[in-house]
Amino acid sequence: MNAHHVKYLLVGGGLASSSAAQAIRGIDPDGEVLLVGQEIVRPYHRPPLSKEYLRREKSRAELFTHGGDWFEHNRVALRTGRRAARLDIARSSVTLDNGEIIGYDQLLLATGMSPRPLEVPGADLPNLFYLRTIEDAHQLHKAVDKAHAEGRPHEAGARTGPRGRAAVIGAGVLGVELAASLTQLGMSVDLLAGHAWPWDKFAGENTGRVLAAFLEKRGVRVLADARPLRLEGDGRVQRVAMPDGKIIDCDFAVAAIGAVVHRELLRGTPIAAEKAILADAYCRTNIPNVYAAGDCAAVFDPLFGKHRLLDHWDNAAVTGALAGRNMAGVKEQYSAVNTFFSDVFELTLNGWGEARQVDRRLLRVPPGAANGNGSPPDLIEIGIAPDGRIAQVLALGHAGEDDLLRELVARRVNVNGREEKLKDPSTPLGELLA
Repeated sequence: MNAHHVKYLLVGGGLASSSAAQAIRGIDPDGEVLLVGQEIVRPYHRPPLSKEYLRREKSRAELFTHGGDWFEHNRVALRTGRRAARLDIARSSVTLDNGEIIGYDQLLLATGMSPRPLEVPGADLPNLFYLRTIEDAHQLHKAVDKAHAEGRPHEAGARTGPRGRAAVIGAGVLGVELAASLTQLGMSVDLLAGHAWPWDKFAGENTGRVLAAFLEKRGVRVLADARPLRLEGDGRVQRVAMPDGKIIDCDFAVAAIGAVVHRELLRGTPIAAEKAILADAYCRTNIPNVYAAGDCAAVFDPLFGKHRLLDHWDNAAVTGALAGRNMAGVKEQYSAVNTFFSDVFELTLNGWGEARQVDRRLLRVPPGAANGNGSPPDLIEIGIAPDGRIAQVLALGHAGEDDLLRELVARRVNVNGREEKLKDPSTPLGELLA
């Protein structure tokens, strides 16, 4: 068997690993770095896959985290199209799926996630898609093109006019983005929300219903509390059957019901994990020379006093870079205020903080904001923990105060007795920070 030893071994071909490589090179220009990725392409950004790239507004070349010569110029070796098959903690080595053994001084686990599979009868039929990779996006491109050419008319019984119907199952960030992008591509889209409103895992009812109304005005049919009973069709997905007997006709369906952490490499190792790999505020696991970052890691966040699994672009960039710096000898704790974002048609969402600690939510609506009538919403939702401290802030269609909103979370501002002021848009946010 081939054997090789490196100072830094980065397992995972995404943003967290490439951010770690860049951070390492900023401190250690000489230590040998090897990045192993299961996909055949170098690391790239995933958020555009459901937006600009799916809509063919952004090229493949624009997705990559670094230019084609960056890795060679910085002497970061890439091993793409290879899967890490076995981790031997005692020998500080990883065996790849081709039998190659890589020894390491420092190891980063940044293995990411896979889409959570839809588990209903008919989910094994062709034309049920998931979106995680560039190849997944290419398959959706083909499905959209075929639906436009041969698919169902937008209007039942119509013989002319636009064609192509899609069902998007799941109304989290990814599902809503997919519904919007497919609509912009000329598809007729049904969005099946598993709960009473979209974004239910991190947004309150008022915000969720404002979003639903906005989507409806843009042509997306939003079905609340809609969980498929089964998928049906003649050799491929053509219908989604609902528990109430309703049938949703479609040319294809896309499931976006969450993601599952890749943990296969942990089998037989003493690395601590729950739903995700547990890492401290330095991105270290319970094994001294093994770090974890990105979507597969629950990093300890001192701001909220807990391990947090954050499957967002910003978290992959931040924790990947932090792990890289600490692997290279820096001793730096996680100190970020986690940020997440989404774009839906012309509407932008920015969020900060921890939804799981929210006990109640307040809305701060600027004067003249036309929420719910089809115009882009403009509102701020502030989530408050049981102790009165701000735990989360969402800015939906609201611009110009991002730094102040982030600071409300960073300082965990206590608003007990000041909630009416917080709701009143005439009260400057700076007063709450004073």
